[in-house]
Order: sequence, then C-alpha cells, then structure tokens
Amino acid sequence: MKFGKNLILFTLLLSMLFLTSCKESIDPPKPEVIKNYFTLPNNAVNKYLVDSVSTGNEYFPIGIKTVLWGPEVVTAGTPYYAQIEQLDYADGGGTLQRMKVRKTERGLYYYLDTTGFSALIPDTAKPFIQIDREITAISLPFFAGQSWSAFKFNVVIIPIINCTANYLGSVTYDQTIQGHPGTVTAERIKYTLSITIPTPGQPAVNIQYTGEVWYAENLGVVKKEGDYFLFQFLGGSEVDLLMPNYHVRERLNEIIK
Repeated sequence: MKFGKNLILFTLLLSMLFLTSCKESIDPPKPEVIKNYFTLPNNAVNKYLVDSVSTGNEYFPIGIKTVLWGPEVVTAGTPYYAQIEQLDYADGGGTLQRMKVRKTERGLYYYLDTTGFSALIPDTAKPFIQIDREITAISLPFFAGQSWSAFKFNVVIIPIINCTANYLGSVTYDQTIQGHPGTVTAERIKYTLSITIPTPGQPAVNIQYTGEVWYAENLGVVKKEGDYFLFQFLGGSEVDLLMPNYHVRERLNEIIK
C-alpha cells in the first residue's frame, strides 16, 4: 500500500512538472503594432493640388492648398493641435480654414462646432438631443470589412446627422510627392454623411454626401475626392446647409520639412 501511494504521488509530481514546462514554453502574445497614419505634432508643411471634378469626370484646376499645424490649444477641456489650411486660387484670392485635431494610438479626432445644429430641429425636440463632440476620422487598426460611426447627432433615436466610415483596403498613390521619394501605399476610407431635416407636417428632407480620403503611413492625408461639403464637415466646420457643394479632388504634391 505504501509503495502504491508513493507511486501515485510520484506520478502526480511528474504531471505537474510536465504541465508547468508546457505552460512556460507557450510564447506570450505579440503586442499589436499600430501604424501612424497622421503625425502629431507635425512641423512639416504639406501642399496639395486642388481640382474640381465635373459630372463627366473631367478635372479643372482650382489652386493649391497649404496645410500646416500649430501649437496645442485646449477646447472643452481637451488639448487639440491647430490645423491651418490655406487655399490659394489659381485666378487669385484664397480662403483660410482653422481646425482642431488630436490623435491617439487608436484614432484621429476632429473637434466639431455644433452651434448651428439647433436650426435643424424644432424647439420642442431640443431636450432630447444626443450629439457627438468629435468626428472620428480614423479608427485603428484597419481591417478588412471594417466600418465605424464617425459622427452621430440624434433626437432620441432618430438620426438627424449621421456620418459612417468604411475601410476599403490599400492602394498605391501614383502622384509624385516632392520631398518624399519612393512609392507610397495608402489606406482608403469612404465616408458617407447623411442629413435628415424634420419638417413639421411635411416629409423629412434627406441629403447625402460621400467621398474618400486616403491616408498613408507617416504622411497623413495624401488624397481626397468627393463632395466639398463632406470634407468641410470632416474638418469640424459648422454645418451650413446653404454652403455650396461640388465634387473636388485634392492630391498631396509636396512636403516641406
């Protein structure tokens, strides 16, 4: 009996040693690599060729857009970097737009001015508003079939403004970039902005805008093509339904460091 008990104990010890050695041989999970698709802080100056696009897919030069980034600013308790965009028209004149942007390892976010949204709904519904403060331009890591809510503005459960993003995969950016030699691979994101305007006693008015933005690792935005209204919205501009809309294309042409 004593020999049998010792044999059982010896067998249990061997089993424990075997299980322990197996456990120790398992490799720990590798940390997930999150790529950088938008560098902040950024001391570079990016220049883009800007074209309008006709219904027949003909491109007409508008001008050159210069994009640079300033120091951090705190808005609503959150630090953002200032993003300044200067568009110089080919026939003279220009426009200036200031944005507020921040990033984390998991995403890229633009602060949105929502002061004009109240005009879209009647006063009786305003206590029931649910609204995002930021636009989620990027959600990382990218994967096949990925989609996310970039922005939502609901009254109870009724969507008034809804912006969704869909990852479409990788593509080669074929425009030569001065200051950055070599081939550039970009990630395509399609955005769809839907706006519903309730009208008392009448059917709601539905408006939709679409466009693509291409992001390249360590370069940021290399291309935009789609509705001008959508891109203004994605940059955090106040929603103005009277803003003219047209099809536009922007291509990164030069990086100055």
